Amino acid sequence: MRILQQRLLRGANLYSPSSCIMAVLESSLPEAGQQAAYTTRFLQQACDEPVSFMHAEPVVGQPTQWRVVVEYAMEHVGQAALAAAVELISATERDEAPDIATAVEQLRALASSMQLSSTAQAVAREAAAMGVPVQRISEHGGLIRLGWGHRQWRYADGAGDDNRLLTNTLLHDRQMMRSLLIEAQLPVPNEDFRNPQRQPGERLRVQVLAGTAQHADAQAAQVAERAAATLGLAHAQVDLLPGRRVPRVDAVLGAVPPSHDQRMLLRELRMDKQRARIPVIGITGTNGKTTTTLMIAHAVQLAGFRTGCASTQGIALDGVVYAEGDCTGYWSHRSVLASPETEFAVLETARGGLLKRGLAYDRCSVGVMLNVSDDHLGLDGVDTVEQLARVKSLVVNAAEVAVLNADDAHCVAARARLPADTRVVYFSMKPDNPVLQRHLEQGGDAVWLENDVLMLSQRQLRQRVMPATHIPATWGGLARYNIANSMAAAAALMASGFSVAQISAGLSSFESDAVTNPLRSNVFELGTIRVLLDYAHNPAAYSSLATLARGLAQGQGQSKATGQAPGRVLAVITSPGDRRDEDLSRTGATCAAHFDELFVYESQSRDRKHGEAAEIIAAGARKAGGAAVHVYATDAEAVQAGYRACQPGDVLVFACGTGVATLIEAIRAIDAPAAERLAQQAAPAA
Repeated sequence: MRILQQRLLRGANLYSPSSCIMAVLESSLPEAGQQAAYTTRFLQQACDEPVSFMHAEPVVGQPTQWRVVVEYAMEHVGQAALAAAVELISATERDEAPDIATAVEQLRALASSMQLSSTAQAVAREAAAMGVPVQRISEHGGLIRLGWGHRQWRYADGAGDDNRLLTNTLLHDRQMMRSLLIEAQLPVPNEDFRNPQRQPGERLRVQVLAGTAQHADAQAAQVAERAAATLGLAHAQVDLLPGRRVPRVDAVLGAVPPSHDQRMLLRELRMDKQRARIPVIGITGTNGKTTTTLMIAHAVQLAGFRTGCASTQGIALDGVVYAEGDCTGYWSHRSVLASPETEFAVLETARGGLLKRGLAYDRCSVGVMLNVSDDHLGLDGVDTVEQLARVKSLVVNAAEVAVLNADDAHCVAARARLPADTRVVYFSMKPDNPVLQRHLEQGGDAVWLENDVLMLSQRQLRQRVMPATHIPATWGGLARYNIANSMAAAAALMASGFSVAQISAGLSSFESDAVTNPLRSNVFELGTIRVLLDYAHNPAAYSSLATLARGLAQGQGQSKATGQAPGRVLAVITSPGDRRDEDLSRTGATCAAHFDELFVYESQSRDRKHGEAAEIIAAGARKAGGAAVHVYATDAEAVQAGYRACQPGDVLVFACGTGVATLIEAIRAIDAPAAERLAQQAAPAA
């Protein structure tokens, strides 16, 4: 038996509400998966670990592989138990006697070395019993977080007279300080956690006064400010070492006045009605997650909350990005929730993050499930849309209020899986939707579109929010999918206690362009043609995008009409190669039905032969008919061909997974003035 893949599902996951270790194992033994799951659980229980859940299933299409999932209480013990179980079963495969006693003895020693003290365990148990989120920062130390964001407490044995963030204790314990900085996604030098010590090298010393770094280098200043804030310091001296991309935090020095907060920790938690929690909105779905997340975060920030937001655009605090890239999973969410500066968290939650690590929170204030369609199927054990819906349901299952799309059958079906005490808010593009109407008749809350006006009902009081055409992200109502996203955002904000005026102010001032929301319905004017840049990569997204593109080609929308409408819609399209053949073929067929001419290119081959995915998409388009189809090896070639084919009044759709720079550079090679105009429109306003 051998381990092919291993993951730590640190929060609620597809298999269990508890933390689990998931592994794909290979063995020729019958029932090998069940044996591995049982043995892994048994070994942990022999160490007095409180675990019970286990699960094993064959991997589809792989007769000698098993997917095994077992609950764990401590990560290192769970991993060691799995490794020991595999070795014990392998011994039987070799006709050797498995040494169970030695395996248990070694695991008990490991568990004992990482166990919290009895006092810390008692504090954690009592806090958890009160409903306070409890998180151990690292299994190599005794530091615990109780609660989230600006309402959190930290606990460590022997803290003495210290504040709720343990600032003084952390300043004198390098390893605990490093653990918190790493969790905050701040770079630190590599060190032996058993013997942490300052590293040699020339240091940059940055002073932080009243939360503001006194340094001209913006990157160094941001790192210093976040390091100080993470430790609860308004005034600090931060020593930085050079790093590959950003400076590394080597040391933080400061002074704090004596505080008796820690002595009152449990008493204060008992009196805290919010149980050290901050408002958290989680957003999931197949399409529209990023836009909806950024809409909500913008409205929350506009209302005066210090807002932590994690999305595919990165992690931001009050609109200032401190980590770039796809930040839709466990560690990004944990960074937002762990920050002492966060007053309100808005977290985009993707399928991949849920399957790889699980949820980062035990529950959220509001969970939003936008839609579910067949994307990413055949990956990570998720082979059907129904299974994908169950993955995405994790967000609303953990919510006090679930916002569901009444127009999506999978979202409606998710209601049956919700806990009995979960409040539901529906949103719908159709005022006569029977699910919506029944919900309203029963006194439920909802948001819907009526005569192109967003309406909401809360506690049976119906109110007008705003016309959809007044929301910039809808492009004068042409981007119907962004009307749906706006309604989902309005529903989440309503459920969080925001007024109609605050919701309207947020939606009407949110700009979805290449700066604030790149690759999401970004429209560029190039003389007599328009270019529509978007991240679309599945049939549902392409179908929705086509509505906006067709409206623009007909001279509608917020921008000035070209005077040449109606024009054609030409599309430069792709989809990642890890999609199934049938999904790629259907993407091509969908695009052929909605666009006038297709320029298909290969983007991310992902274990396919280069060009294979593009050919499958093109074949699907040709079989469906209705559009001329061309295939190219690169995005630049496809963009250039599409651009050359455009006539006055046309719209060129570019489905891009990288960035606006890809479009600009492709055009620059054939039309430098047009590329310059693109660059100017994509640049941040001065």
